[in-house]
Amino acid sequence: MSMNGSVVIVGAGMAGLSAAEHLTKCGFRDVVILEGGDRIGGRINTHGFGEYRGNPALIELGANWIHGSHGNAVFSLATEHDLLNPYVLLDRMEGYAYTEDGRKISKSLTERVWQIFQEVEMGLQDIKPQDIDANSNIASYMTNELEKRLVEFPENQHADIRALFNCMLNYLSFHSAEDLENLPLKYAACFKELGGGNIKLPKGFKSALDVIVKKLAKNCIQYNTEVEYIYYGSTQSRTVAITCKTPTGKRMFEANHVIVTCSLGVLKSCHSRMFAPPLPPSKIRSINAMGFGTVNKIFLQWKTPFWKQGEGGLKFAWKSRNIGNKKTHWYKSLFGFDEILNNDNTLIGWIHGEAAEHLESMSDEEVKTQCTALIRQFLGDPNIPTPTTIIRSAWKTNGLTQGSYSYVSYSSSPADIECLAEPVYMSGVPVVLFAGEATHPHFFSTTHGARESGIREAESLKNYYQKKALGNKL
Repeated sequence: MSMNGSVVIVGAGMAGLSAAEHLTKCGFRDVVILEGGDRIGGRINTHGFGEYRGNPALIELGANWIHGSHGNAVFSLATEHDLLNPYVLLDRMEGYAYTEDGRKISKSLTERVWQIFQEVEMGLQDIKPQDIDANSNIASYMTNELEKRLVEFPENQHADIRALFNCMLNYLSFHSAEDLENLPLKYAACFKELGGGNIKLPKGFKSALDVIVKKLAKNCIQYNTEVEYIYYGSTQSRTVAITCKTPTGKRMFEANHVIVTCSLGVLKSCHSRMFAPPLPPSKIRSINAMGFGTVNKIFLQWKTPFWKQGEGGLKFAWKSRNIGNKKTHWYKSLFGFDEILNNDNTLIGWIHGEAAEHLESMSDEEVKTQCTALIRQFLGDPNIPTPTTIIRSAWKTNGLTQGSYSYVSYSSSPADIECLAEPVYMSGVPVVLFAGEATHPHFFSTTHGARESGIREAESLKNYYQKKALGNKL
């Protein structure tokens, strides 16, 4: 069945590409994606850096893994196109945890504590909003629950266990894109974890995007075409007019519908000047209320690795969780450094929240110097060489993202996610639709949430035209 509505999609990330793919599959012939940048992917950004057995290697500046295999739309896509060969699961505590006085914590203790941490974290899924005080935060809950488990260990291990807990809380923070103190406990169960572990993509996350693009019409994606203005108020023609900025000047696009997939960060800063008429007040309230955090990565490359393959992961187990000033002590928000699949001489460091934002104002040299000092301190080895090269993500200052991913904040609730996902109708027509990770009620912050949301909006347009065709026949 051929669908005769024209659709413009804002953004060529996972949500936008998935929407275009599904619309094409459903018979829509007039689909255009407007991408402000010069590449596909949005917050997926596979980049060439480092070496693997003498050949160029890859890093992920953005999304890193497929989170879960059970009922995961991105996992299904990757499996269908044989992108997971060889099948590699992430071992989150690979390598070793070290204390700030340069001591390696035993692997067996680390693994026992990691098991406990995962059990406590899974407990978040059982939290019922009605049982929880509105002011309670995830940091306090996790800390209290973990403290209760100390009785399972002899007292002489408690200091190391607390240090491991601090390390693991930094891990949970970068998964949430925000300091855990800023996350309400009340809605912790809103996010649904999928089983099956985290799966790596050996050919890079971009390989999952490339298979989608192959299914789209040749000139479907317009690059370097930044949407400035969406005018959707014309009830006569039922047409959306979209004004864009391009390197060669302004361009105008028209369509029956627009699917907006830009990040919540962009919506927060641009909605008041982007939409005419303004979006409904309830939607504006939800955009402003929802949380949008920052996670950044630091990649350090050495001429020759100082670590033994498989043991290069080093987790920073700080004695205290009292970080102090997030700017002057930004490095205390670093989870540690990990080895990278098929990349011999590069380590990746993870940082979240206010510290990650501050990092973007620092020079490469400052970051490299501080990271080298930290690695030497925690490994207890002043002779570790300085890395030759550094590359970092900067999602907060990137105008096309303005952060990394969404979370339920103290000023918001799951109802705000639903409100954001709701289309704007004109005379009964869904004219402006919304997709992207921030619009998914349970998988916000993930690529599978983004993919499902794009398919959801494409499907709703298909249903609209099917009902319309049915109504015309009656």
